[in-house]
Amino acid sequence: MNREQFLSQLRLNLGNMPDADKQDILFDYEEHFRIGLTDGKSEEQIAESLGNPRVIGNSYRIDAMLSLPKEGGDITAASVSRAVFASISLTFFNIIFVLGPFFGLLGVLFGMWATAVSLTLAGVGLAVSPIWPGAIQFIANPLLNGAFVLFSGIGIAALGVLASIGMSVLTKWFFIGVAVYVKFNARIIRGEK
Repeated sequence: MNREQFLSQLRLNLGNMPDADKQDILFDYEEHFRIGLTDGKSEEQIAESLGNPRVIGNSYRIDAMLSLPKEGGDITAASVSRAVFASISLTFFNIIFVLGPFFGLLGVLFGMWATAVSLTLAGVGLAVSPIWPGAIQFIANPLLNGAFVLFSGIGIAALGVLASIGMSVLTKWFFIGVAVYVKFNARIIRGEK
C-alpha cells in the first residue's frame, strides 16, 4: 500500500469526526511518510510500519466519541454505548472481552435498578395498605396493627429511595469506567503505550 492509498483509507475510516481533527491526524501521518522517505524507506515499508489504517481510524473515532464536551459536560450513556460498539468492530478479541462483560455488567446494573425501584414501590404499597379497603384483615390481626404496617412501609420505601440514589451514583461510575476501558483498548490496538 502506498502513501495515497493509506491516507485515503485513513480519511475514510475517521468517519464523521470534525474536519479540524481529521486534518490534524492526517497531517501527522503525512509527516510520518515524509520522515520515512528522507530516511530512505519506501512508501510501502512506511505504510506497513504504521499499521492498518482502518484500525487506526476506528480507534481515533472511539477516542472522539468518548471525549468529554469542552463546556464541562459529562460522559453520556449513549456516547459510551456507541464507543463500545465501535470498538467491537476492531477485532474478534474485542467481541469476547468487551461485548460479553459489557452486557453482563449492564444486566447486573439493570437488575440492581429493578431491585431499588421494587423496594420503593413495595414500601409505598405496604404503607398505604392499612387504609386500602381490601386490607382490613391487617388491622384485625393483633400482630399486624395499622401503625406497624404503615411505618414498615415507610421504612421499606425509604430504603428503596436510598438504593435508587446509590444506583444513580453507581451507574455514573459504571459508564465512566467503561469509557476509560474502551479508550485504553483503543490505545492498545493502535500500539500506543
